[in-house]
Amino acid sequence: MALIRGSARYLLIEAQAGRLHQLLSEQARHQWEHQAGAGEVRSWMRSLPPLLNELVDSGLGDIEVLLEHKLPHSPKRVDVILCGVRFPPNGGRGFYAAEESAAWSDRS
Repeated sequence: MALIRGSARYLLIEAQAGRLHQLLSEQARHQWEHQAGAGEVRSWMRSLPPLLNELVDSGLGDIEVLLEHKLPHSPKRVDVILCGVRFPPNGGRGFYAAEESAAWSDRS
C-alpha cells in the first residue's frame, strides 16, 4: 500500500504548496505507526518536486503516481511507482515503472 497516490499533476500542486511532505509524514504516522525520519522528509522535499515537474512537463500529468509503496510480505518500500497507459512506445497497454532513490541514510 502506498502512503499517497494521485496524478502527477495533483501531487506537483501539493509539493509546490509545501504540503506533499506533510501529507506523507501524516500518512507514515497513520499507516506505519511511527514518525518518518528527518532525512526522509528532507529527501521528499528535495526529490519529489523535480520528478513530478518532469512528468507534468513531459505530458504525463495524468499518470498515476504511488509514493512510498510498501512491498507485500516485506518491510521494504519503493519510493515511486508510475502507473499508466500513455507511455510510448507501448501502444496504449498498461505500463508500470518503479524508482528507488535511496537519498537518505536514516530510513527505517
